[in-house]
Amino acid sequence: MAMTRFLLVWIVFSTKNIGGYLHQVTHRLFSALKTFFCWVLRFCNVRLVLAIARGLCFLSVLGREFRHQNPVATQNFHCLTGQKGRIDASWIAVRRKILEASATWAQNPKVLRQLAACTQQLDEAVAPLRLQKNAVILAPLHSISDVLAAMVGAGVTPGRASVIVSSSAEQYNARARALGGVNLSYCSIHQDSKQLASSLTSLLSDVAMGQQNLIIFPDITPDYTVQTEEAASGKLRCRLFGRVAGLHSGIARLARAVSAQVVFYHLYYQDGLRIHIHAPVKARDVAEKLPEVIEQALQEYPHDWLLWHSHSLYFINQ
Repeated sequence: MAMTRFLLVWIVFSTKNIGGYLHQVTHRLFSALKTFFCWVLRFCNVRLVLAIARGLCFLSVLGREFRHQNPVATQNFHCLTGQKGRIDASWIAVRRKILEASATWAQNPKVLRQLAACTQQLDEAVAPLRLQKNAVILAPLHSISDVLAAMVGAGVTPGRASVIVSSSAEQYNARARALGGVNLSYCSIHQDSKQLASSLTSLLSDVAMGQQNLIIFPDITPDYTVQTEEAASGKLRCRLFGRVAGLHSGIARLARAVSAQVVFYHLYYQDGLRIHIHAPVKARDVAEKLPEVIEQALQEYPHDWLLWHSHSLYFINQ
């Protein structure tokens, strides 16, 4: 009996020790792989890395966790645009991760130069508005990468920005510290309504005085905001691709609050990162212009948009 108890105790502690050892080995292996991956992204040609990753996606080696999104994304693409072809949601997700890692952890010089060029173009579009003492709101679409789009906006004069996100602000603040010195803060719409109101009041005051830029993604789908306290009143009813749709009204309300001009833009990939910038839109015209901007981007750059896999898109019936 005593021997049996001794064996049981020995087995339990041995198992714990082995488990702890395996955890350490796994952690060190993961860290080594991450370091190697960052080294590859920093010193190798990113286009070559993307080409190899595209092939591995085709062979189902990469992007397996996203492959179930492909049928939904493709059907959404067909139904809305009427165009043929397929949307490879798994490749869009893998490319996003590679480009984000290249620009942040790996600090790839070529990718950073491409982002800097995008920032310069956006800054040139915003400069005339600044000279006229207009408040400005930057409105990137979810294309290529929301992280990279926010980095581009953060670099625009005065070089400081806050981005409104639909997830935990704390989670994104931790990520912001890894963005290579970009002066970017985050504000979550899932905060308590009083905290959100306080954060937005301070932010809008800075925006009105030109002390920082406000970045908000206007193409966020309702299923990301349905659990927020403002969900019931946060819809902008419109027609999108000839159908009755519901967009989030945040950008229209914030623009009116400070009489801001809104600059819509989105990133796309064509032999490198590039930017498409729309003409500035006055606050009173934002609600009318927003559906046109989204339609144009989805029709002209469908393989760069990140949200095709959303089942409901903008057509939730409530």
